[in-house]
Amino acid sequence: MNHKTIPFLLTALLVLLSLACGQGAPTAQPRSSTTPNTQATVNAAVAATAQAQSNVQATVVSAVTATVGALPPTATPIPTPDAYTLSEEELEAMINEAVNQAVAATTQATTATTQATADESLSSEEVDTVEVYVYGADQAIAYAEELLEVYYQVYGDLAIEVLDELSQLEQELAAMSTSIDSLNATLQEINAALQQGQELAQETIDQLAEAALVASETALEAVNRATLFLQQAQVGREDRLNQVMQIKPNNIPADLQSTIREAFSFVDQARGALGDNKLSRDELMQIAQLGANVGAGFQAHGGGKMQGLSGKLNEITHQLARGQLPSARRGLGDFETSLGTRPSGLSQPGGLPQPGGGQRPGGGLPNPQRP
Repeated sequence: MNHKTIPFLLTALLVLLSLACGQGAPTAQPRSSTTPNTQATVNAAVAATAQAQSNVQATVVSAVTATVGALPPTATPIPTPDAYTLSEEELEAMINEAVNQAVAATTQATTATTQATADESLSSEEVDTVEVYVYGADQAIAYAEELLEVYYQVYGDLAIEVLDELSQLEQELAAMSTSIDSLNATLQEINAALQQGQELAQETIDQLAEAALVASETALEAVNRATLFLQQAQVGREDRLNQVMQIKPNNIPADLQSTIREAFSFVDQARGALGDNKLSRDELMQIAQLGANVGAGFQAHGGGKMQGLSGKLNEITHQLARGQLPSARRGLGDFETSLGTRPSGLSQPGGLPQPGGGQRPGGGLPNPQRP
């Protein structure tokens, strides 16, 4: 489409989309010591994504209509969110939504291709129309791939149960991307031939139709894999929580003063583990063991005034196990305030050894680079 006005208009559209989606993004909420309703937050994140796309849909349809004629709306990704403000479950919901958007955009591209080649001929206008759909599919796939990369970075060391499914989903998206690239390459060949006034060979038109069929088949596989990923992730969270809940105290502090010192150590180690904006499975288990010891210390020596701190410890540990890292960070601040003045001689911040971070089976892949 280098010879057309479409790339310029698409570029302008992307700018408009970015501005509109930025205005539609949810604003940060005040911190609260209460545990958030996770499912409601997940629903809100997905709804915000859909709303941001809906807000700019009229602009997309209007501009594309003026360029190549009436077209249905094509899925357009919004900017990647700040992953460190999202829980594991929220990020998984966004991945699932992004994969479905990528599949929808790919299906639109393949359907448009099939319709254009149904009469065994192609005009320049039909090629231009299909190119718009292909461009939208390419961008939607890239957005889903980017969210997968974010998940690896933030939760890859914690959600080890889903790494195989995540790798499979990544491969399905890569296959979708390859099929769309193939479709686009054939379109470019056809476009060049039409611009030179050449008559298209039936073999070339058949090649385009075949590329559309392959893209359609790979899209269906991605939907199935995304569903399996969500199911496995939910099971993994429950398993982690059960493991944490089964940890018993193995070194109860001798008195209240020792318990308070260990409680500050719990805060410091948890913050140290979260200092790289991720959490490993080993870190979780070490923090949970220390939390069990400190909780038992409060139960034994805290009296009525401080025994309630055991519940706060459990809440923080459970949030970490569920991948609710933003909530755990807030809970740590509230818990530290409840402890009062830090004992003298207790260094800060402490911390556990940092994990490698989001390593994938067979080694990590580079961030997806899209044209």
